[in-house]
Formats: sequence, C-alpha cells, structure tokens
Amino acid sequence: MDYQVQLNNGQAINLKKAEFDATAFTETLNDQKINFVNIGGAIINKHIIVSVLPTTAIAEQSETQS
Repeated sequence: MDYQVQLNNGQAINLKKAEFDATAFTETLNDQKINFVNIGGAIINKHIIVSVLPTTAIAEQSETQS
C-alpha cells in the first residue's frame, strides 16, 4: 500500500508499496524511550510526525474538497 507521512514542518514523505505493522508502529510512537523512527529508510524524529495516511484517503479527501 502507498502512504504519505505528513510532518509538522510542512514536508511529506511518500512511501510506495510500504508494508508495516500498524500496531507495532503505534507502540513505537507511544514509547517514551524512543525518539526516532525509520520511515522508508529515513530516520525521523517521531515528534514531528503529524499523520500517516494511505494515499487513497488523501486522494478521496482532495476530491471532496474540490
């Protein structure tokens, strides 16, 4: 599945055909001992992640706003 990771600095990371365990990823984000996560080969400070959405949801959202 394709995802887009929105960051609080206005940047977005697009992940193509990404496979990840959403439950494990959520646990990692909620673990106070962990500060950085690997997203598509990029090491990101987890505190700047705003959202992780499937790109199909982003496309649907854009269509409803038009």
